[in-house]
Amino acid sequence: MRNMALSLPGTQTFYLYKLLGLTNDATKTAITEAYKRTLVKHHPDNYPGASDIIKLTQHAFEVLGNTETRRIYDMFCKYILYNSDTTVTPKRQAYVYPKPQWVVQKNDIVYVMDVSLRNLYHGKKTTVVTRDISVEVDLVKGMADGQRVTFAGKGLNIPGQTPGDLIVIINRVDYPFYKQLSAGNLQCEVEVDHKMAQSGGDICIRHPSGNIINLELLPGEIPSPGYQKVLSKMGQMSSDKTNTGDLYVKFTIYFPHANVTI
Repeated sequence: MRNMALSLPGTQTFYLYKLLGLTNDATKTAITEAYKRTLVKHHPDNYPGASDIIKLTQHAFEVLGNTETRRIYDMFCKYILYNSDTTVTPKRQAYVYPKPQWVVQKNDIVYVMDVSLRNLYHGKKTTVVTRDISVEVDLVKGMADGQRVTFAGKGLNIPGQTPGDLIVIINRVDYPFYKQLSAGNLQCEVEVDHKMAQSGGDICIRHPSGNIINLELLPGEIPSPGYQKVLSKMGQMSSDKTNTGDLYVKFTIYFPHANVTI
């Protein structure tokens, strides 16, 4: 059975398929045969110094020879190469299993880096190690989910070929209680009981910066569940430091006697 999911017009052949001399819609039998053929071709007795190629060939077969890892690899490659919209569902699916540190195009390595909203808010320098390559990634305040940091020449280095790049993709892991919206805006959800919704009162919110925000609610200020109070310039600063987003506090109302939150 051919993989019809990859029949997109103009889709380029992904690297691991190219390595085995195949196209994206290769059958499982063809993958196995190509793997064996490539091993024979690059056997040390016939091709001295081919240990790196052998390792890549084995890696390609480990990924493509398994139906599930092949499905994830195909989805990952399509997302990296063709989909710049970081809000779509395939992003989450593409990063599920195994944690991708895969070659998408020749000699380039793509590394998906999990980053908390707190670290994106404050900024942080962190070290990434993959395939014996170590680089320091500077997480600048306000970096966006899906943003890419490219380290030229830090990808695969195969003798006789141009070194590839290491591409680090920021994969935001939502900070508990907060969500990152567009344009530096943040959102949190706060539960209040029905008496406070009617009569008002004070609540405290811990901001991702670590500061405590004291929020005063006026009587009747929360007209219905889902109401959002906007705190101007309390969101996240943009990476170029030219703008700060807002904080949206979304309210749900708890009715203790009925044990219901709406």
